[in-house]
Formats: sequence, C-alpha cells, structure tokens
Amino acid sequence: MKHLNDSELVSCFKRGNGAAFEEIVMRYQALLYTYILSITKNADASNDILQDVFIRVFKTLGRYNEENKLKNWLFTLTRNMTMDYFRKNSVKTLPLESQDDEELSILGTLAANDSHPLDIAITNDTNSKINEALGKLSADERELIALKDSMTFQEIAEMQSKPIGTLLSKFNRALKKLKTILMEYEPEVYNEYM
Repeated sequence: MKHLNDSELVSCFKRGNGAAFEEIVMRYQALLYTYILSITKNADASNDILQDVFIRVFKTLGRYNEENKLKNWLFTLTRNMTMDYFRKNSVKTLPLESQDDEELSILGTLAANDSHPLDIAITNDTNSKINEALGKLSADERELIALKDSMTFQEIAEMQSKPIGTLLSKFNRALKKLKTILMEYEPEVYNEYM
C-alpha cells in the first residue's frame, strides 16, 4: 500500500480494502497531530480531536471526491473539527501555554542526533523557547506557521479559500513577528536558528 498515491488509496478503500485506510492514517497522523497540537497546545485534546478526525474520515471517505487533493481535504476537516472542539467546550480563546513543550514541533524544531544528555537538554530548552515565542503569536499566525510546515502556500490557499498573496503576506508578517519576539526575549536562539 505504501507505493500507492492518495487517489489510489481512496479508490482501494472505496472497494472495501481496509489496509488502504490504515495507510492513509499512517501517512497523515503525524502531520495532523502536529497541526492540531499547534492550535490546542494540549496533548490530550489533540489526541482526542485526531481520533475524532479519523473516525469522521472513515465514515465519509466513501463520499470523498477524488478530484480534490486528499491532503487538503484532511487538513480542512481537521481545522473545522479543531474549531468545533473549542466551540463545544466553550473555550473563548486558544490557550497559549503548552503542557508538554517536547511534543510541540511546529517548525520541525531541531532534532538532536546526538543522545548526549547535555545536547538533549539544550535542544529541549531551545524547543521550549521557540514554542514560548510561538505562543505569543495570534492563533491565526500559529495556524499558518503550522500549516506551512506541511503544506505549500497553494494548498493552504485552496484549503482556506483565500488568495495566495494574502497568505504570503500574513505568513511573512507572522515570521517577522516571531523573529522580533525571539530577538527581544531569546537573542541566543534567534542568532543560532533564525
């Protein structure tokens, strides 16, 4: 199944092949989880939402229009279900604090290849500082940065039904704001990674 493209997997699923759905889950669960976590900042809520997303995908994939990109459809569904979670739970604003900074890897942050304890501690501290800076961005800015980590601007524009130029401007402003925050509060992180 790994060699099949998304459209072929959907076709296999529609013909009753359960392994095709398992491959879709394996292919997209990490991307979707990271995206949800970037919005919720809560690992438990993110796991719950991700599980609900894949239940919905399983139930509706048979009606999915294969002319659309599966990745865009999944991210749109995930975004809508994440926002529904906040509405249902009467959360007026998205939380800024993270419960487990190690799990937040929005910018594909800094994987330590060396397992030396000092290197791991430095990497975890840097991740924590980057995630703290991301927490100072608006929810829309964090979402755009999270989406850009796994999608092209064209895909994001199609998903959000917004002009690509608007998204480019918003992304550049968000990135500039993130750099300013890091430069002001964490100059050593800014100098090393920006």
